[in-house]
Amino acid sequence: MKRLLVLAFLVLFGAPLAARAAEPACIAQCRAMASSGTLRQGLNEKGCVTNLCQEDGRRLYKNGEYAAALESLNELQEYLFKSPSYLYDRGRVYYALGRFDEALADFDRSLAGLPTAFECAVQRGHTLIRLRRYPDAREQFTKLLDSKAAGREFRGLRTRSYLLGNIGVIDVLAGDTAGGKKTLQEALEVDGRNTQASTFLFRGLPELDTGTVDREGLAMYYGATEDAGLGDRKRAEAETAAVIAKYPKFAEPYFLESDLLRSAHRYEDCERILKAGERAIPGDIDLKADRLRCTLLKLGPTSSAAKPALDELKALHKKYPDNALTKEILHALDLY
Repeated sequence: MKRLLVLAFLVLFGAPLAARAAEPACIAQCRAMASSGTLRQGLNEKGCVTNLCQEDGRRLYKNGEYAAALESLNELQEYLFKSPSYLYDRGRVYYALGRFDEALADFDRSLAGLPTAFECAVQRGHTLIRLRRYPDAREQFTKLLDSKAAGREFRGLRTRSYLLGNIGVIDVLAGDTAGGKKTLQEALEVDGRNTQASTFLFRGLPELDTGTVDREGLAMYYGATEDAGLGDRKRAEAETAAVIAKYPKFAEPYFLESDLLRSAHRYEDCERILKAGERAIPGDIDLKADRLRCTLLKLGPTSSAAKPALDELKALHKKYPDNALTKEILHALDLY
């Protein structure tokens, strides 16, 4: 009889208890504080949820735990579905997961609530590029170029240069190489630190002209650089591998892959990918120099085992004294 009573209790009350147990801790905490009157003055329960729960999603996003971040944010949808900041946060997670249509929908809804949100508008522009909607992307970045925010610094660059660089890239990807070249040059005149502009201007466009890569290849490479910038190594590596497989004589993805592998201390993999690049493009001195850098990092530049690689690097610099990368590596080793 006692067992039957327990089972009846579970049937009647088990589901509500399970629902409450699944509720995010931050929501329960905010409800308790609201009930006890201990919320900060001027803050209601909804504002508390926004502060506490969104921070959890943002932390997971920052740590690269995108699936967990999305799960956390989706639990808050009924509380924050109209919040521009919430929609922006979730849009960024969708973008990081490669779910670009859903990211765009969230960015659009966020901007409908807060039209002046510069970072959201920028991310919307990047999303449109990933969706190959180049005219819409260009319109978005051009609109931002005309805004007051264009006079500040954004992502380590003067914002005007950053926006011009993206417009130049869009023009190149859309087929207007002459217009893209002009805009990329303007971006570098505004801020010479703009590596995206310099890469597309001095590496991408010449390779496009020779047929080493096409516009689709440059779009694939752009996507890889975006994901690398997010810190999503796994997806960026897969994307650079896809570019290399399709365009083996296009040097830039080898260097991007090398950066990703070096930053993860995967020096043997770094050597392997750069050796493949040397075989495909034997005349590229930078590929050889970069491969030697990986060898030196693997062995320890001052070790006896590293001496042959170090001698090879010095000989390479002697033969090509104007090569910037050999100088950079030797400077880093205090040997230049």
